Amino acid sequence: MQMSDYALAQLANERLAHAREVAARRALVRSLTPRSSLRVRLGGILIGLGRRLLAEPAAQRATS
Repeated sequence: MQMSDYALAQLANERLAHAREVAARRALVRSLTPRSSLRVRLGGILIGLGRRLLAEPAAQRATS
């Protein structure tokens, strides 16, 4: 069975519209659920640890 050019173009347009709807829906869900990647979370932890290590040491007791 051979399809006409018009029918083939309509089928392609329908599939493309559906793919765009799915992509838009996924993008909306992704924007509503913020997730930081493991790399971002690990980087934040390492920065916090570095700041803690570089912080001023606790005041020492005065020995007189």
